[in-house]
This record gives sequence, C-alpha cells and structure tokens, in this order.
Amino acid sequence: MILYRVAVTVDPAHLQRAHRLFAELVDVSRRVPGVIDFDIMQDPGNPHRFVSIEVYADEEAVELQGKLPQLHAVMDAFPTLLITGPKGTKFVVLASEPWP
Repeated sequence: MILYRVAVTVDPAHLQRAHRLFAELVDVSRRVPGVIDFDIMQDPGNPHRFVSIEVYADEEAVELQGKLPQLHAVMDAFPTLLITGPKGTKFVVLASEPWP
C-alpha cells in the first residue's frame, strides 16, 4: 500500500478555482481501480491551506491516477494557484490492521 500526504497553500485570489479543481480531482480519483482513498481537506485554521491524503493499493494504481486529465489540470494550475507547495511525504505501508 502506498500513501501520500501533500500540503499546499492556495493564493487567496484563486481559492474558488482551487475548490473546483480539487473537488473534480477527488471525484474522479476515487473511481480509479486501486485507489483506496483520496481526500483533499481544507485546514479549518487556515482556509488557504489544503492537505491531500491519498491511499493506493500499489504502484499501478498510482500510475493510473497519474494519467487523469483532472490531475494534469491541477498540476498545470499550480504556478498561478499556489503560494507554497506542493510539499509532501510518500509512505510505503507493508502492513495495516483495523482500528479500533
């Protein structure tokens, strides 16, 4: 299992556009085979900061999600959309278990 956590800070002038682009990306990403979970959350303490948590079954799922036109639209918008980021961490999970 592969997990990504990525943070960005959106330019306040582009907040509405970011909401639209992120919502579209979340919607289609969740339908990709092997995408276990895909969320982009807005920080309640800083409405310009967003954090994505992405969980994939394997590298093949990462590659499939990476081909989405909506992901390319988000990435292409980053130079004008963002103040900082993206900055993230990739985790390779070898085992998991239900909790609690």
